[in-house]
Amino acid sequence: MYLYFTGIDAFTSVFVRKGDDVFLNVSEAAVPKDYHLLLWKFVTDDVLVSFFPSGKSSVRGVYVGRIDLLENKYSIKLKNLQKSDSGLYTAIVTVTSEEVLAEQKVTVQDPVGPVDLTVSVSSDSSSCNLTATCTADGADISSTFRCAAKTCLQEGGEGSKVTKSGASLHLFLSRSTIVCNHSNQVSWTEKTTEIDHLCPKNAGKFEIHKIIRKSFPILCISLDLSSYNKV
Repeated sequence: MYLYFTGIDAFTSVFVRKGDDVFLNVSEAAVPKDYHLLLWKFVTDDVLVSFFPSGKSSVRGVYVGRIDLLENKYSIKLKNLQKSDSGLYTAIVTVTSEEVLAEQKVTVQDPVGPVDLTVSVSSDSSSCNLTATCTADGADISSTFRCAAKTCLQEGGEGSKVTKSGASLHLFLSRSTIVCNHSNQVSWTEKTTEIDHLCPKNAGKFEIHKIIRKSFPILCISLDLSSYNKV
C-alpha cells in the first residue's frame, strides 16, 4: 500500500490482483451525526452504494452481488475486481454541503507471467565465466558473472528492466545463485540456477588430488629371510 499526496489532500493507493477483492473504508467517527446522505462513488458520477441516517443502505443495481456491507457500517468490500474497476473511489457525505471523507485509488493488475533463465558457461584455468539471460513478457536482460577463488561477481550487462506491461524484470546474484525475477505490485515469479552446478567449487583441487593418489602407488617389498636362519 502506498500513500500519495496532492496539495493538502491525501488518498490511499492500493494495488489489487485481478479477481481479488478490495476494502473501501470510512471511519464511523469521521461521519457527522447530522448527515443527510453518504455515498461511495467510482470516479465522479458512478454511485456504488448509498447510506442514509435511518440506517438503511442501497447498493446500485450493477453492483448487487459484488458489494458486501461491513460491520463498520460505512465501509464496503468490492469483490472480483477487473481491469475496468481501476480508478478513484470516493466517500462523500452531505450535511449542508458535500464533503469528501475518504479517497482510495485502486489499480487492478494481472499476475505476472512465467520467466525463462538460460546460462552459458566458459572456463579457463583461473576462472569460470557465465552469461545469463532472463526473459519474460517480451523483454529480456543479460548479465555476465565471473567466479574465481570461491568468489563470484556480477561484472556487466543489465540488472533490471521494465516490461511492456509495467512489471519489473531483475537479474542478480544471490550468494552462489543466479536469480531471474519477474514481479509487479501483486505477484512475482522467478527462476534460479546454482552456480555450484555450473562451476563446481574447488574442482581443480579435487582433480589434482586424484592425480597425486594415482602418482604414488603402494609399493610392496618382500624380503627372503631364509638365509639369515642359516647363520
